[in-house]
Amino acid sequence: MSRLQKARQPAQRVVARAVFAALSAMTLATAANAQEGAVAAVEAVRQYRIDAGPLAAALEQFKVVSGITVEAAPALLAGRRSAGVSGEYGAEAALTGLLQGTGLSAARGADGRWTLQPGAAPRQVGSLPTITVVGTSLETDSRVYPGSVSLLGREALENHGSVISAMSELPGVTTGGDSGRLTGEQFNIRGFGYQSEDRVIVLQDGVRRSASLYSNHISSFRSDNDLLKQVEVVKGASSVQNGGGAIGGVVSMTTKDAKDFVPTGQDAGFAVKTRYESNNYREGYVAAAYAPEDKPYELLAYAKKGQAGDLELSRQFSVDSQGKGVDTVDNDEDLRVLYLQGGIKLAPGHRLSLSYYDYKIDNETTWQTLYHTNYSTTTGPVIGELQQRDIVAKYRYIDPVRAWLNVTGTVYHSRASYDRGYAYVDINTGATNDLDYENADKRYGMRLSNEAHFETGSVLHRFVAGVDYEKRKEDATYLFNGVYSDFGSLPNTYKDSGAYGHLESTFWDGRLVTQLSGRYDRFDRRVDANEGSYDGDHFSPRLGASLQVATGLHMLANWSEAFRAPTPHETSSEGPLNPHYWYLPNPNLKPETIREYELGFSYEKKGVFAASDSFDTKLMYFDGRIQDMIALALVRPDEASPEGSPYGMYRNVDRVKRHGVEWQASYEHALGGLSLAYSTLSQKNEANDQDTPQAFADKLNIGAFFNATPGLRLGGSVTHWFKPSPNPASFVSGGQTYWNVRDDYTITNVYARWRPNAQGSGFFGRDLSVRVGVDNLFDASYLNARDVETTTRVGKGRNVFATLETRF
Repeated sequence: MSRLQKARQPAQRVVARAVFAALSAMTLATAANAQEGAVAAVEAVRQYRIDAGPLAAALEQFKVVSGITVEAAPALLAGRRSAGVSGEYGAEAALTGLLQGTGLSAARGADGRWTLQPGAAPRQVGSLPTITVVGTSLETDSRVYPGSVSLLGREALENHGSVISAMSELPGVTTGGDSGRLTGEQFNIRGFGYQSEDRVIVLQDGVRRSASLYSNHISSFRSDNDLLKQVEVVKGASSVQNGGGAIGGVVSMTTKDAKDFVPTGQDAGFAVKTRYESNNYREGYVAAAYAPEDKPYELLAYAKKGQAGDLELSRQFSVDSQGKGVDTVDNDEDLRVLYLQGGIKLAPGHRLSLSYYDYKIDNETTWQTLYHTNYSTTTGPVIGELQQRDIVAKYRYIDPVRAWLNVTGTVYHSRASYDRGYAYVDINTGATNDLDYENADKRYGMRLSNEAHFETGSVLHRFVAGVDYEKRKEDATYLFNGVYSDFGSLPNTYKDSGAYGHLESTFWDGRLVTQLSGRYDRFDRRVDANEGSYDGDHFSPRLGASLQVATGLHMLANWSEAFRAPTPHETSSEGPLNPHYWYLPNPNLKPETIREYELGFSYEKKGVFAASDSFDTKLMYFDGRIQDMIALALVRPDEASPEGSPYGMYRNVDRVKRHGVEWQASYEHALGGLSLAYSTLSQKNEANDQDTPQAFADKLNIGAFFNATPGLRLGGSVTHWFKPSPNPASFVSGGQTYWNVRDDYTITNVYARWRPNAQGSGFFGRDLSVRVGVDNLFDASYLNARDVETTTRVGKGRNVFATLETRF
């Protein structure tokens, strides 16, 4: 194997410096020309780091930072808890955050004094920012984050059966093109996802996932929607915190803790949920949680069971031997999830938590779970077991006095595997054939970071610095009738380490926020079948700025770089790994590098038509180039391999260009709300101007809800994929011409959610939530733009679902 030589090109340096100079000049020029009164007065922004805890203590900390005393009767504060707040806010926004979920609101009198009163304030979009952490390693208002980011909360996750399906309504994300099984769902973020060899980083509690486990049989996050508190999807180049791989983006999932399962106002409790789907799926969970306010510890135990059977697709996709139409895929999946979590406050400011996550699916399915529809008539069903086990320990220390000390450390161990096979008797020979094939992915690693808050004059700064390390071991065992088959690139070992820094500076009472980041990565890849190695390093810079030019209006700019090192499969695969190619190794591959800029704006306004309504929107345009993208190419066209198949080798494509727009907007009123999202993407190989790695369709999503009565919400969403223009429009395989998708598609979902008074209790307990709905209301088909028009993957058919969740 050869060692990577990574000298930067002079032209690339010139471009990077020019972008940096342009951003700096824009910032300085805007500041110099700003006049008093040109921008509406904005409340002074300060840094708040107030932990969750008793409301009285939270208000005392608020007073220290803001200088504002909030008056309240002691009886009003007794027993109430604040969720805390962290980040840079004006005083009103910070106080609103502290009061979320307490049943209290703050009123400001004519004399300027603040007092608390019973009754929650009417919810407004923007009353408390939605927070993203992935993009910068800092808690940041997603509306002023200078890049494209979407967040999935409780409402969005509960309306879908998986994270991947919930992501379908986000701009910049494409799903579908599979057979609807739990074991196999396709996803795509800015052109990359499943079968893109780790070009999208998928995390749960900081533990990295392999969606494919080096196998084209599956695509799964192996996550549980009911366990997730929030999912952040950052689109585009984003390597500062997470290292190599973020060519398409990052999906970061955060699990709940014990407090999320305790009834309102209680120290302990039980939670239960059951879900029924007419398209052959049932599940239920039970959880026991203990999280008293006056104790330094908390505990959570959670267990789920689910079962999926044969699945109906939206239309017939083939005919059987009797000429009867087939619209159902063969499937039998049994899901089991176990989650244990505990936390302890060792001393003021110190918190240690430990969690164990065990996800398992036992299935009878097809060999290619994404593509094959029905059991093989020769082998029968494939018997498999898909599993993910994570152990995560996390320590956090927030110094109550020294603002420059805020340490977070995480260590983890993870193992994922998919073991499947079959046994059958050959009707011609009478011999028994037995196959067992397992892919495994083992990881352990650590992350350590510190967040420092400091000021230089009137400028506020947040600086986070961190280091991380991960060792990953991939392996596969393929046993056919007791004979072991080797893979040239397996087993292998990945070693990745990195150090990063991110500085965020806030000027002029929050009107200008600048971000300067950099990360240095070191990687090492080794294949056990030989003594060679592939290693190298990379530095990834990032620059960003958010400028408030008017009340609620922010102009956003971002330039970033990310990379992906070649995998052992790309550098070292050799031999007939599938019937299509005889693979040749290529130890001279270069890493892929993407440089991308984003420009856009966000706007937020409260009181548009009424005192309690609000509107917000964000639009981002992105343009980037992927240098040395790795793709499988035919080589030795005049030669045939020993198997008769052509030779293939992974090679660096010169350059891939991509650009597009991602936009989302929402309006919310006490009576209801409306949301819109639109995205478009063009990604082409500059050598031939053809789509790579696949075609994409522009997408529009419309969501709406209506609060019919207190506690009763009616809602729905419409997702429309516009007619794509694939290039190439068709291709020839085996002498037959196949046309790529050229139609538009629309899917409609509706739901009703009823939540009676959360403080009330009765036969069904507290915090009762009942949800019913219909996915794909009109039983419409949907073909992913990457597919051909004759595909059997036409999307799942109409599905009626009902859930009941409560706490005791």
